[in-house]
Amino acid sequence: MNTKKLLKKRESYIFFMTVILWIAISTTNLNFAHPAYLLELIGVNSVYFICALGVLPLMIKGHFDLSMGGIIALTSVILSLMTGYILLPIPILIFLGAFMGGLIGVVNGSLIAKFKVSSVVVTLATMYIFYGISKFIHQTFLGNFFMSDGYIIQDYYGAIENVSVLLMALTTFFVLKHTQFGRSVYAFGGDRKLAMQKGYRESLSTISAHGFSGLSAGISAALHLITFNQTSVDAYMNIEFELIIIVILGGLHILGGYGTVFGTVIASLFIIILRSGLVFARIPVFWHDMMVGGIIIGVIAYGVLKDRVKKRYIKVGET
Repeated sequence: MNTKKLLKKRESYIFFMTVILWIAISTTNLNFAHPAYLLELIGVNSVYFICALGVLPLMIKGHFDLSMGGIIALTSVILSLMTGYILLPIPILIFLGAFMGGLIGVVNGSLIAKFKVSSVVVTLATMYIFYGISKFIHQTFLGNFFMSDGYIIQDYYGAIENVSVLLMALTTFFVLKHTQFGRSVYAFGGDRKLAMQKGYRESLSTISAHGFSGLSAGISAALHLITFNQTSVDAYMNIEFELIIIVILGGLHILGGYGTVFGTVIASLFIIILRSGLVFARIPVFWHDMMVGGIIIGVIAYGVLKDRVKKRYIKVGET
């Protein structure tokens, strides 16, 4: 791909916007320019990076999981129960979170594949189920739960979380580019009938995509416990809408068929830098969401206008 085509991609615009935003905020607050602060910012917000990468294959395929927050909550309370009895090594805790989240995601995918129902409808229903179970466990068995002191990280700079984000990005890239599942995701997102003709199994692709998103939610649940040393059922309620914003900003085609790991990571970084910058500037909280929403409308409007101009150019060329 030549430089000219690369610069025309939405991911490039978001990248340059992120760099400009970071420089602008750094000129008003020198602490923001320090690499250690940026790493810590990524670490504290690692859940958004990991979950956005997790739902990327789903959204490329044209699906979505509205139960991401519910999966995080359910996995979190189950892990909390387990750590109340035994001090698990951090890698084992993350592995168990990934396994439980992936299993819950597979349940979502299986329901969608079995009954041929919209992913939005199924995951909306399971979201309420997961939150209900989570609240019951939390109120009945946990109460004011805090993890064992053995999980408290000294000299915290977000190392574990940053490494987890990096590994998730590399894993997602490999899955999308070098596996049959990844190829099926792009195929079904681009043209369902053509994907079926190529021999891809839609049910297997759906279950795998939801399993992958659930896995990311499970990892996020474990990292939340490690980072904040406590569990909260409502900590990531409505995270799904943040994830939609991030992935769309990262260059996803609204109807599916295209999306990149690079774009998703940069869009995640853009959102957390923007929100942190607004806090530094002491701008009222209600402006934060309004500005993010305005940016989304601007990006989508730009994409629509660009497609219209391209179609007109093709028509003129044909005549």
